[in-house]
Amino acid sequence: MNFQSRKVSLDQSQQQAFDHLKEMSNYEKLMPEESEFSVHESGEGFSVQLKGLPKVGLKLKEIQEPDFILFTSPSDNFNYEMKVNVASTGDNASEVFIDFNGKFNPMIAMMAKKPLTKLIETIADNLETKGIS
Repeated sequence: MNFQSRKVSLDQSQQQAFDHLKEMSNYEKLMPEESEFSVHESGEGFSVQLKGLPKVGLKLKEIQEPDFILFTSPSDNFNYEMKVNVASTGDNASEVFIDFNGKFNPMIAMMAKKPLTKLIETIADNLETKGIS
């Protein structure tokens, strides 16, 4: 299961957007309202509980400053990753989009596709409407 968010234009430089998105606590305001959010004790990842889904964990795996932040599943039982891409579109302008890739059995994929797609779309929507500070 692979999908990508739409590209969101921001009025911040690539570095400003990247610096904001590498802080785990900043993802809380990007999550759906009905979700439960927590930053891992290590500070290197977070979990989000979506209505109708088990808790989804994202562990920081790689940072390539200022281009992307890669999160993976904290569990060996599930194989997925979320890549937050940040590109420069000018001196004080950037673009952010999210790639989600998961290898799930067909039953899990069928149940998880709609809520995970909504999560990624909500993050993009909230980036656009709430911006970064």
